[in-house]
Formats: sequence, C-alpha cells, structure tokens
Amino acid sequence: MALALVVPILGPPAVGKTTLTLALGNRARRHTFRLRDQVPADVLAATAGTAAHLGWIGTDIVDQALHSYLDFVVQRDVDVVLMDNFPGSAGQVSLLLEAVAHSAPMARVEPLELHADSKVLRNRARQRRVCQRCEKDPVADPRIPAKPSLFDDWLCGKCGALLHFRRGDAPRLLEARTKRFDSSIDKIRAAFTANGVDIALLDATLPADHAVGLVEPMLNSRSPIS
Repeated sequence: MALALVVPILGPPAVGKTTLTLALGNRARRHTFRLRDQVPADVLAATAGTAAHLGWIGTDIVDQALHSYLDFVVQRDVDVVLMDNFPGSAGQVSLLLEAVAHSAPMARVEPLELHADSKVLRNRARQRRVCQRCEKDPVADPRIPAKPSLFDDWLCGKCGALLHFRRGDAPRLLEARTKRFDSSIDKIRAAFTANGVDIALLDATLPADHAVGLVEPMLNSRSPIS
C-alpha cells in the first residue's frame, strides 16, 4: 500500500503530543516521525546548550532528514505517518509539503493541533517523567513519558529503573519552549492555510483513550480529520 496520509501533530509543550502519537502509532502500517531520531547526535547535542536554541535544528538538515525519511517509508508497508511535534515553524511547513509532494504525491497532509489551558500544561510538565534505561536517546535526553510502577511513582513500570524529570521541563527551559511555540503557531497555521491545508483541533484535556478514540476512526477511514 502507498503512503496515503501524513498527520503532523502540533501543540504547546506538555500538551500530550507524544502520548497521543504513541497510542495512534501502535498499529500496523503506521510509522512515527520524530526529527531528533533522524539527525546525527552531534547536531542534537549542539542544540541543547541554551534555552533559546533548545532542540532547534537548521533548515538544510531538516530538509535532508525529511526527504530521506519519506523516501524510506514509501518503500515500506506504511500508509500513515504521524509526525510528533513537527513542523515547528512556517518554514518547516513548506519543507514538509515539498517533501511529501516529491516522495508521496498522492498522500494527504492533515495536521492535528492539541490544545489545553496553561494550568493543565504546567501540571503535566511537573508530573511527567522519563526513563533513561528504556529510552536510548542519542544525547541521553529521553523525551517519551514513562509509565511509573504501580508501587512507586519514581520507578519505571517497565524496567524498574529510577525515573527522572525531562530536562526540557525545567522551568526556564519550559518557559522558553512555550514562548517559542506561542510565537510560531499562528505562522504555522497560516502556512498550512495558504497551501489549502486545514488544521483540525483536539481538546487535549480529554482522557487519553477518549482522544485516541476520536482520532482513530479518521485515520482508518481515510476521510479528512475534522
């Protein structure tokens, strides 16, 4: 089957993008794109030093990563790609649409934006933890929320290792990441709209299984997300 649908999943820090992407991606013929998984570790390491540039990767590297990734998945049995926290700028919207048009011209791009109020976001950031043993991050900065043990909130429910707060959830870094999102999201929306691509909205305060239940049929039916 050919790649049919690309779903960028957008939203502010701690809104639940990765949690939703993991749940939706746990199906046959689906694949998840995370930019940090597609670039060299030394590039990632260079973005981790300051709040202003935390996680930010240059245009040429992003463009190359997108083309390489899409060329890879179109050769596999993948018909849905979920893009976790991408694109992060209006420029990256253009790179994405151009890469899809080149590698999978019949695929639709249907962004999904998660939203929640600031209080919910702060609480989630304070509560989420990661496992450095289970997630082999290229620069030892795991991002995927870990499921804690039933017996101890600070132990990984999968391997029993001690859990840690995400580095990017430190107050100063979280504030910088949130400001960056707030300053770019209107331009991201406008870039999609200018290309005839609508963004669907999802209330991220819904229980996780409810949110998945709303999106899942849309991915299966191939009807537009709305």
